Amino acid sequence: MRTIALLLGLLFSAPAISEVIPVEPFSKGFFGTYQTMTFLEKQDKAELTVVVIMGYPGNFGLKPGDIWVKNQTAWLMLELIKRSKITANVVILDSPFDLKDFGARSSGDHIERIESVVKYYSEKFKLPIWLFGHSDGSISVSEYLNYSDRTRKSIVGAILSSGRNEIRITEDWKIPVLVMHHEKDGCVWTTFNNAKRNFAKIQKTNKANSEFATVVGGYEGPQPCSNGFHMYSGAFSEALDLIENFIVRNK
Repeated sequence: MRTIALLLGLLFSAPAISEVIPVEPFSKGFFGTYQTMTFLEKQDKAELTVVVIMGYPGNFGLKPGDIWVKNQTAWLMLELIKRSKITANVVILDSPFDLKDFGARSSGDHIERIESVVKYYSEKFKLPIWLFGHSDGSISVSEYLNYSDRTRKSIVGAILSSGRNEIRITEDWKIPVLVMHHEKDGCVWTTFNNAKRNFAKIQKTNKANSEFATVVGGYEGPQPCSNGFHMYSGAFSEALDLIENFIVRNK
């Protein structure tokens, strides 16, 4: 993981400010009053902010003073800020407790924590917010969009990356949605065929633009649910191009 991070760090072409910012929850929920830690990569003259919801287990022990994030998905999104077409702030949300099951990610406490982070950064930067969920994080994003008209209106677009088979689509999300998946994803919990089926449901329900993007390059790893095709190993540039082009078309 450190090697990947250093490699991506070498590609940084634009100055950015990194800091850890705690965000207060709206109310005392299941997880109590613990603050939600966020890692902010702030970009000069940003046009938008991308809030990233991590996959399994949903937390990685972010602490004040940390200067980088030990997570491959986080680095995928942090790389996004260096792209010429998009100037974006990137916010990585670290849950105070693990989110190992569907119930935790669909809980009111978790949804309100996402909303508190979205609200905080919306007010801080006065910029449109995109929500990005990878793997299990796709459950968090879909449940956030299912939750209420208020949460749906709080963001301008969403990206479901390597999404879980069992994500739910119960509402008209009314915002642009990109479903991105590797055609050879070997994780049994995030199959390509189920991603296509879930996309068909989104496309049928969502009145805004919905698109499916297939990643084809890269290589498989020894743990198909935590590296390899599922994590776009060897295909970061391809995945980033798909994200970038969708945001550019829909921002």
